[in-house]
Amino acid sequence: MKKTLLSLTILLLLNTTATCQTNIYDSIYSGGRWRTFLTHLPKGYTSSTKYPLVLAFHGGSPLGYQSIQYQSKLSEKADSSGFIVVYPEGVKVAGNRTWNAGGCCAPSTTLKIDDVGFVNSLLNNLIANRPIDTTRVYATGFSNGALLCFRLANQLTYRFAAIAPVAGDLMFYPWNPSRAIPIISFHSYLDQNVKYFGGVTIGSTGTYFPPQDSMFKVISSQYKCGILKDTLYHNSSKYDHFKYANCSCNAVIEQYVSYDGEHSWPGGLSTGGVNVSNQFSATYLMWQFFKNYTTTCQKTGTQNIIRAVGIQAYPNPFESKIQLMNAKGKENCRLYDCRGRLIWEGRHIEKTDFSKLQSGLYFLKIDSTVVSLMKSNR
Repeated sequence: MKKTLLSLTILLLLNTTATCQTNIYDSIYSGGRWRTFLTHLPKGYTSSTKYPLVLAFHGGSPLGYQSIQYQSKLSEKADSSGFIVVYPEGVKVAGNRTWNAGGCCAPSTTLKIDDVGFVNSLLNNLIANRPIDTTRVYATGFSNGALLCFRLANQLTYRFAAIAPVAGDLMFYPWNPSRAIPIISFHSYLDQNVKYFGGVTIGSTGTYFPPQDSMFKVISSQYKCGILKDTLYHNSSKYDHFKYANCSCNAVIEQYVSYDGEHSWPGGLSTGGVNVSNQFSATYLMWQFFKNYTTTCQKTGTQNIIRAVGIQAYPNPFESKIQLMNAKGKENCRLYDCRGRLIWEGRHIEKTDFSKLQSGLYFLKIDSTVVSLMKSNR
């Protein structure tokens, strides 16, 4: 097996040389077996820089890392934003790779695969061999991989700064993490595999998933959140954006739920012919969210930086004009939509009329810092 892995590693390295990217397929010994993972190093990678790390867990799939790397386009985001992304793989049994996330999914659950132990060992290995900022380690995953994110947040809380489950649910109880860990969640009301309002999944497994509201009630209660399911944006032809705030340890919980798409990665690529939501990019939004959090409970992200330099964007929400307080007029501004598309670029943004923009979430980048703004069409 080790020879096969070595041959595959060499093949991948040869392929990545041609595309000017670095993908390294490797393995570690954990839980009595060899466990595999793919590491993507961003463009311009240097050992002298401390990088944030994102672990991305695939859903139940025979393709392993290839499925989530393809659908999420996280490697491309890592290249443009400067973080390392690692794609661990579940144990392959009967042609399929799954994760032991607690109440789901076979065969990893029935075999009692120690995936939490594997992730812990993997992090130790990565930190020993890569220049990783250990206070900025994040986890995301799709479907079964999203379920594992919740379990990791529960059992390896101290290792992660925030998580971003996509089309997943909490299936490991009791929920009692050692601190309130920030969560950004993505879902579709049309998802029939992990149903938003709860129920038995389609297909032969017959797994019951609780309603998303019930799940976040459990989590927000443990977090002692003061604001529960605040609706920041609602449009029944697009998506909903909810927020749980004033939680312990400066944590927040954000939900984006689309009215289109199915069991898929919003804004990503389709796998298996499944419809994908085009209302927002989960990859773009999760990285904007991740940047705000470290494992220390201190918010060190872009919104705090804006406040520190004294520049404030207002009003929020805005209708036609965006004003900057304490700006010197030399700042270069870029306005992006929730899919990461550049809408406007230039200086003196207060002179531009944005009344024709669609309502929704936008991100304003002022020089090297970013703040989120809501557009209203009242």
